[in-house]
Amino acid sequence: MMKLLPIAVLFALVACGRQSSPEGRSIIRDEQIQAQINLLKEQNKAILDSMMLINNELKALKHR
Repeated sequence: MMKLLPIAVLFALVACGRQSSPEGRSIIRDEQIQAQINLLKEQNKAILDSMMLINNELKALKHR
């Protein structure tokens, strides 16, 4: 019986994590989606910056 008590306490602690409830899983999912959105925004900005530099180079070449 005494061996079961620590195991029961361990299961209780594990069950209290964020992944154990629908709300917790929802928050984790939302955080992951937000991180992906932020990464896409950074990539989009880098692409736009590169396009602007290329466009400026093309304009400079046209005016030579």
